[in-house]
Amino acid sequence: MTNSGSFWSQVRGYPLIVFVTCLLGWSLTSMDQSLFGYAIPGIQEEFGASISDVGWVLSLSFVFAAFASAIIGTLTDRYGRRTMFLFCLAISALLVGLHAFVIGLVSLTILRMFAFGISNGLSPITTSFIAETAPSRYRGLMVALVQCGYPIGWFVASLFVVPLIASFGWRYIFMPALLVIPIAFLLVRYLPESKRFAEERAKREAEAATEKEPFLQRLSELFAPDLIRRTTMIFIAFFFFGGAYAGTAFFFPAYFNQFRGYSMETATAIVGISYGVGVLGYIAVAFVGEFVLTRRNTCVLWALLGSVATLGLLWLPETQLEDMIWFGVMAAFFYGNAAALSMLMVEVFPTRVRATAAGFAGSFALNMGHATFPILVTLAIESIGWQWAFTLAVVPPMVIAALAIFSLDNIRSGLELEEIAQ
Repeated sequence: MTNSGSFWSQVRGYPLIVFVTCLLGWSLTSMDQSLFGYAIPGIQEEFGASISDVGWVLSLSFVFAAFASAIIGTLTDRYGRRTMFLFCLAISALLVGLHAFVIGLVSLTILRMFAFGISNGLSPITTSFIAETAPSRYRGLMVALVQCGYPIGWFVASLFVVPLIASFGWRYIFMPALLVIPIAFLLVRYLPESKRFAEERAKREAEAATEKEPFLQRLSELFAPDLIRRTTMIFIAFFFFGGAYAGTAFFFPAYFNQFRGYSMETATAIVGISYGVGVLGYIAVAFVGEFVLTRRNTCVLWALLGSVATLGLLWLPETQLEDMIWFGVMAAFFYGNAAALSMLMVEVFPTRVRATAAGFAGSFALNMGHATFPILVTLAIESIGWQWAFTLAVVPPMVIAALAIFSLDNIRSGLELEEIAQ
């Protein structure tokens, strides 16, 4: 990037519209899904649920999300990014809003499964959308920056969760999700379809390659000789990162409430404000991966630094301010690694299977990790305590993820998508 004018001239217009729309969509759906984490202490109190009961609710929702995101990825490669963007954002918001009216753990689990599964489909959609529309020189930067929507969502949610919980209780924090439905229709009104996808689909139709290609046949392309190694290593990395994330992130409000002894309002504020600080890490990983290191090496570095920051958060703080600072640092590196992984993944698969790969090797693997770890972590919390349970849930998996990524080719940034894929 030689000057700001050069950057602006390349991203303005179509690429910028897609980026801003995807960022807003990902922020809104992350805001919706974060509400469950903030509500966990209240859910436990009202329904008499143990922390392991909550772990089962999370695990079942992640199992459903794993398959849902893989299917949504293939549907996105068939019907288009724009259509599936609207479907996932609007329907998941409706289901989150209905959380306010659950009558027990069973109805809560069912709603959580469908809401999170459909919401999670936005991940392969937004990353594929941006990868196909951004200028090649800034593609990785824009794919990584859109992941800022995750901490932004948690932060924005905390702004209204704190007063709503204090005044009305946990059920009412889900109702603002219903406002996302009309916003989704407004966003998609100004969202053009991916030109690269449209061209690829037209080419397939002209060659009779098939809009009706079976799901398993499309999925099998990921295991062709030229793609199997990439698919396997990306899958491993996302599985262990997803496990480490799900084994801790949704439980941190409960950790600060039950282990650190803060009120629900204070625990919510600590998590929300810290996520706001953590946005800086997401931005940093985007710039480092684009202009300083390769995507691969950035992923490895952020995974290792995230593990160290998590150890600091769990074992060093003695005051509320220290908890907040360490959580912010941890979010910047540990959770910020999601931006680095997304940046890497979308570049190593060709357009014809990009969303399918993002749905399977990315979101499916991520959610299988999500599904596995919450149960194991909650059992560990009950037997060895919060600190050791979280330590074992994060450090070994993140090291494995780093090793899987390090085994991939070290490709420089800024290449054209198809050049990388080949």
